[in-house]
Amino acid sequence: MNAYALKIIAIVGMALQHAAIVLGDAIPVALHFPFQLAGGFTFPIMAFLLVEGYRHTRNAKMYALRIGIFALVSQPFYMWAFGVWFMFNIMFVLAIGILFLMLYDHTKGGAVFWVAFIPYTLISLLADWGIVGPVMILLYHVMQKENLRRTVPPAIGGIYNLGFMLLLVGCIAMVEFLLPGLMEEAMVYADVEVDPLVSLAGLLFPVGTFLSIFCIRSYDGERGPSMKYFFYAFYPAHLAILGLLSWLVA
Repeated sequence: MNAYALKIIAIVGMALQHAAIVLGDAIPVALHFPFQLAGGFTFPIMAFLLVEGYRHTRNAKMYALRIGIFALVSQPFYMWAFGVWFMFNIMFVLAIGILFLMLYDHTKGGAVFWVAFIPYTLISLLADWGIVGPVMILLYHVMQKENLRRTVPPAIGGIYNLGFMLLLVGCIAMVEFLLPGLMEEAMVYADVEVDPLVSLAGLLFPVGTFLSIFCIRSYDGERGPSMKYFFYAFYPAHLAILGLLSWLVA
């Protein structure tokens, strides 16, 4: 597959998973499973193509600036769609990721880079994909063997998300076992209704992350049709649409 095909897979998966999260019960329960599975493909592909773009761009600073501008434009729609006020959208992680790849190359991975990279990784806890996002971007860049470079980062992402989801489900199960009915009372208090099957559907997200390895390994190095501004604009546009649909449903 060329870069265009990979981008299509990434944005379709992103739109489906975001729809499942934002619209919740307005989406049939059965659809949450494939939607979450599709969402697992998105970031591993986005991060991989980000590094590919960085390696081939003539102006890395403009590349980072362009993504940064769309991150700023997207943030209000991101907060509106997801109803969060303290999280950053994934475009910030990608934009800053390019800057740190530049710093890595400039310092040859020296102490200055790691002094800057560690706080960046911690700040990423306030964005999608948490601390593993910057790590995956860096590994895509520094790993030498091509087969490993296309396999290890998404595998690490899959393990991270699988562990997180199992921990989350385990904590919920433990609370329900020790304090029966507490979760239901909390959801009533928060005016939230969540079908248990919808929560289980989230376990398919890391499965999609693992499956993204096959897509990334099939990349042929070709760019394909150029529609870069469409892909950039799609991110805030789909968030705006989902935010509007959520408001209408509510």
